[in-house]
Amino acid sequence: MTHRTPAVLVALALAAAPAAAQSLQQWSLQASAAIIAPVSVPEGLESDIGLGFDAQVRYTFSRWSLGAGYQRSDVYSASASDLSIALSLGFLEPRYVAFASGDVAGYLAGRAGAGRLVCSRDRCDDDWHVVLGGGGGLLYKLSDRLSLDLGGQYFVVTDASSSDYATARLGLGVGL
Repeated sequence: MTHRTPAVLVALALAAAPAAAQSLQQWSLQASAAIIAPVSVPEGLESDIGLGFDAQVRYTFSRWSLGAGYQRSDVYSASASDLSIALSLGFLEPRYVAFASGDVAGYLAGRAGAGRLVCSRDRCDDDWHVVLGGGGGLLYKLSDRLSLDLGGQYFVVTDASSSDYATARLGLGVGL
């Protein structure tokens, strides 16, 4: 194996044909329902393993796709003060299809964006915080225009407490 072989393999992977389970259309819309769990809980709050959603527009090119979207999820509560707190964020999400077999493909994803915590009574603060994370999942091709996305993710919100979260989501992608 020469020193050029790894570079050639990377170039071939980047130029490879689209994976079968990924949308065959360049543009798609995706909506997901999610279960989110705070990994660490700030003092005075309780973990609220809650439901959430995200919606995104995706652009697909070869084994890569890039999504831009919005996520909102309930994450904390304080029962003593009847307070609930949700995470609200905008994001970019690059994905790389690492393997494909028939109508199933496995992907790796990153997520970067900006978000803030929103309280049930009033906004917790007006500060926007950087959100960084990553994960992966499986795409199941349902038809030429529909795919099912089963994924998971870990991400951090770089606020004063550096909150971190784990999510599991189920989504549906529609090729345009």
